[in-house]
Amino acid sequence: MLYCHYDMDGENLYSVKWYKGRREFYRYTPKENPAMQIFPLTGVQVKRAASNASQLMLVGLNLSSSGKYSCEVSADAPSFHTMLVTGDLEVCEVPKHVPYIHGIRPRYRLGDIVRGNCSSAHARPAANLTWYINEVQANPSHIRIHKPFRDRKTELETSVIGLHFVVSLHHFQNGKLKIRCTARIHEIYLQSTEKSIDEERPRVISAASSSSSSNSNSINLMQNIPYDQFPQLDNELDRKDYMTHLQGDMSSSAGSASSVQARSMLSISSTRFRRLLLAEATGLAIVFHHLLKFRTISIT
Repeated sequence: MLYCHYDMDGENLYSVKWYKGRREFYRYTPKENPAMQIFPLTGVQVKRAASNASQLMLVGLNLSSSGKYSCEVSADAPSFHTMLVTGDLEVCEVPKHVPYIHGIRPRYRLGDIVRGNCSSAHARPAANLTWYINEVQANPSHIRIHKPFRDRKTELETSVIGLHFVVSLHHFQNGKLKIRCTARIHEIYLQSTEKSIDEERPRVISAASSSSSSNSNSINLMQNIPYDQFPQLDNELDRKDYMTHLQGDMSSSAGSASSVQARSMLSISSTRFRRLLLAEATGLAIVFHHLLKFRTISIT
């Protein structure tokens, strides 16, 4: 409903004319019959029954109905004084769905970076988007504004706004962080979407449990390593038998008349002893290597 209020100041009304842009589409002349005349114009459909000299009703509005509308009032003879006033009319196509938030995870830790977007699709004009963090409008430095995208077929626009900030301790209230995106088109459309984010905290394992598990893993690892995986010597003697044999060799070398033979046997025994010690050390190194891989060392 468009209204045109005027005061003739004692003069008689000659006509009231309505224009869209520079095109006249409605005229009311009280001295003529019929007093009302309507001229066809794209996007403008006048309802006769609700229109008169001071008001005008438009029906079936669409996007092409938007534009500048002017009301021109003229006085009758002899002055024919004329005045014209203009106003803007904008027809909006509001989104069919609420704003959509994407790229935001359900959990964040302190120090993490929140990156996400909010979009409002298929509107005319593009909706104005606003981010809120815990009900407070986001700092402009945290906002990334993108140019609206226009669909060439429908002429409808999609607006996108980004959010980028580092999570700090003050963002979490009782372990929750609330993010809201609001879409607004003038005073005729207002919709919001909100996401609740949980604080993700590091998991703590008790020292007793860790120690028990480590000891258990160490024992199982020791039991599961077969001796045949360690380097073996050809005809290797049992350690006890070898030590007895070595003592016997040393004893016989002291009382033997053949010093060369004794030195030879001692040399051979010493070589075997060194080789055995090397094998034992190698096996122990392998065990420690496996334990280090599991980050577990248990010494009893």
